[in-house]
Amino acid sequence: MWIEIYLATWIEIARERICFLPRARKIEPAQAIQAAQSLFWKHGYGALGTRQLEEETGLTRFTLQTCHGGKKSLFLQTLDSYLDNFDEEFLPGIASGDLDALATWFESRANPDKMKESGCYGCMILNVAIEFQGQDSDINQRTERYFNSLRSCFTGILLNAQKKGRLNSKFNIGAKAEILLAIAMGLNVVIRASADNAAGRQLANSAADMIRNWS
Repeated sequence: MWIEIYLATWIEIARERICFLPRARKIEPAQAIQAAQSLFWKHGYGALGTRQLEEETGLTRFTLQTCHGGKKSLFLQTLDSYLDNFDEEFLPGIASGDLDALATWFESRANPDKMKESGCYGCMILNVAIEFQGQDSDINQRTERYFNSLRSCFTGILLNAQKKGRLNSKFNIGAKAEILLAIAMGLNVVIRASADNAAGRQLANSAADMIRNWS
């Protein structure tokens, strides 16, 4: 009798231990960051629960903690990925263009046929900056990186246009670059508020007309 009780006790202990064993990872780190980025972009940081993050990315709680450092760390990784893509793929495309290309970019930003579906959620970095309201140093560093990159891009385009004679020597490049930055941010806010790229079409077209009229 005591043998049966002994075996039953150890079986129960074994079952409990098995329950606490980590499940096998279902998704590779790069895929997890990409999947998580889409969720954070759509919902924001605070509104996205850990359980939903796990369920919709395929991450286990164990993997989220051990491989990505938890929700906040994974969130920062998605922002870094977003910024890297912005600097390496997006900016070179418009920075190498002229005023006409810049005007066309503003128009395209509000065109659902040319901007991918995730673009209807606005700019991920701007969304994050608004959500955290400058209260998180990690977020502030990434926001500053984004604004500086975009500002430098606009400044470079205007400088090149001035060198080519399309803008006169008295054209205030610094001030105009800030105006373009403000319009780009405002455009993203309009689009995010409506979750529709087309909602910003009037503002985008007005910006494009202004740019073309500078030359």
